[in-house]
Amino acid sequence: MKRQLSPYLANDGRLADIIAAIQVMGAHPKYANLVVPEWDKKLDKPTSASTWAELCNEHPEFFRVKETNGGDKKWVSLRWRWALDQNYDPNEKRSLSQDEISRLSPQEKNELTRAPLETSQIETLIDAAISLHTQAIEHERQKQWWVPVVIPAVTALIGAGLGFLGAWLGK
Repeated sequence: MKRQLSPYLANDGRLADIIAAIQVMGAHPKYANLVVPEWDKKLDKPTSASTWAELCNEHPEFFRVKETNGGDKKWVSLRWRWALDQNYDPNEKRSLSQDEISRLSPQEKNELTRAPLETSQIETLIDAAISLHTQAIEHERQKQWWVPVVIPAVTALIGAGLGFLGAWLGK
């Protein structure tokens, strides 16, 4: 059975892409959810995956990926932000009370989104991504425990064998 490399280590630039996605999705006032094809145009493609949906799908610890009704597009949201109430008016840049929401027209209600994360919340997510990346590196190192043990042992056996052979041939 082939063991699978952590998504943090499988592709170069993965940590940078995750940090970029967290920053944009956490801070943008209008986009608590992002439609992937449009996001690929605005942000360029990620360096460690073919699309943002692919990248986000490999990191469910931070992102939620959902297909739209037609299936041709995917919505990607930051899990922390997705858990917030959809009461943020991006035009007024503030969260509305339930009383204010009840007075909105259906179209105005449809424009509400989830509040952007605070800087400290975004920092917490970035720190978590860095920590998970570091843990993945350490985990890979621990899988290599046998290298410093086996190589000196094999070298010692070869040396002993050659010494014995030299002594035997020298007689």
